[in-house]
Amino acid sequence: MMMAYIGVFLFALAGFAALAMSMEKHSRELTGHMLNIAQRNILYWLGWGLLAVALGLGVAGWHWNIGPVLLLGSLSAAGMLLVFLLPWWPLQPKHAARKEKPLPPYPDWPLPGVARVVLLLALIGLPAWVVFNAWKMSEQAVLREDAIHGQIGPWTFVIAEENHDGPEFFAGNTPVKEFHLRFCESCDSEIRAAYLKIRKPRSLRAAGLAFHGARWTREVAIYIPPAARLQDQLWLTVESKTGEVYQQAFAIERLSPATARFIQEKK
Repeated sequence: MMMAYIGVFLFALAGFAALAMSMEKHSRELTGHMLNIAQRNILYWLGWGLLAVALGLGVAGWHWNIGPVLLLGSLSAAGMLLVFLLPWWPLQPKHAARKEKPLPPYPDWPLPGVARVVLLLALIGLPAWVVFNAWKMSEQAVLREDAIHGQIGPWTFVIAEENHDGPEFFAGNTPVKEFHLRFCESCDSEIRAAYLKIRKPRSLRAAGLAFHGARWTREVAIYIPPAARLQDQLWLTVESKTGEVYQQAFAIERLSPATARFIQEKK
């Protein structure tokens, strides 16, 4: 998991560095000489492509509820690192102070037509591939044989853990576990929100983390408390658009055996 964090940060740092080198001033500071227009244009699009890859890694590892947050944190850290490194960068040219000349007008795209099309398709295709895989993962989770089918209030549903692995550690030492939920298509329009947590909620305000998405893409990553016990169970709370609230408990070892093992091993 730590390697995944490092991967997002390194791609964010590389993306910012490429974008910096695509600028006239910073290209001279980072490379020691002035890059030509074609090179700066290529670095500009390469920088955005690397940032897209960083987003893809974050979403692939933590999905849309946590992945973009992780990317924003990595972008902040990468930007601060570049700001502090630039004044001491060893390749900066040593020259007398001179007057800044006005920047030339932004040039036309220097790459040939085929290379232009390939690069644009890659920049469009990467986010599309990430979105498709995130959707596919949600689809597969609720279609597995170990998914739990049930009814809460007037609505039928299917709930399943995202994968059979134990909780993942977010931000170093916070164990989280991802679950997916699907209501019947006609039911979904009647539901305001659905929540999941370990231990029975005392009120709707303490119902846990809300599933985000709609119909086939509801998902949530819940925190596993240090004092959690198997007897606490996993509690699903569903609120209708007319104000009714329904709750249902699941045995942790039934819904997520790996999470049950994780809780037992902590004792």
